[in-house]
Amino acid sequence: MPEADDPAVGEEWGPERTVRAAVVATLLLGGNHDRSGAVAALRLAGTRITGRLDLSGTEICHTFSLEGCRLDEAVNVHGATTRTIAITDSWVPGIDAELARIGGDLDLRRSALEGGPLILANAHVAGNLLLTDARISGRGEWAVLAGSLILEGGVFAERLTTQGGLRVPGAHIPSGLFLQAARLENAGGVALAAGGVVASTVDCSQGFTAQGEVRLRRARIEGLLTFAGPV
Repeated sequence: MPEADDPAVGEEWGPERTVRAAVVATLLLGGNHDRSGAVAALRLAGTRITGRLDLSGTEICHTFSLEGCRLDEAVNVHGATTRTIAITDSWVPGIDAELARIGGDLDLRRSALEGGPLILANAHVAGNLLLTDARISGRGEWAVLAGSLILEGGVFAERLTTQGGLRVPGAHIPSGLFLQAARLENAGGVALAAGGVVASTVDCSQGFTAQGEVRLRRARIEGLLTFAGPV
């Protein structure tokens, strides 16, 4: 039942598919330590998570995966050390991962962040930032705050839609920033703030649209910079 399973209406889901955020945090921080040889992970699908998932400053030794879930409150992993975090096809009112160290990917493909921004300022991600088909609506001027973000991979944000600007000044993105067919909306402000960014590629093609300024002052792009194609 696709309509009933849409996380955007997950506030109507009953107790049979509801989990408290405190339970999720307990499992992430304490589960499966005694199983030698196991690679522990927490995976939830089609679940409503109530309460605030606060993992700030913690060390999370398990992969964390949510698919088709609804979170009632923003996720806080400020200053945390984690493995891969995947929140895909889900609805969440913001993610604070400032100063976090993510030992894998941050995967938010096809998810909606509504009511709060994605914060990755001064974070370190060992893999990729995956934002393909995501929708992010910040409360203020910025939808994504990722100044001085250090990635060992790339930002893959094809068809990303934002209400608010994408801010990545001083970010290191060795595998490139890919914004094909993305739509960044911050009318009267800055849609893409990428001053001082260091990247192999910045690809704003295939119908990329920016309602607002695009700033690339002092950016160092070693390979391709393109705005080719219809805009």
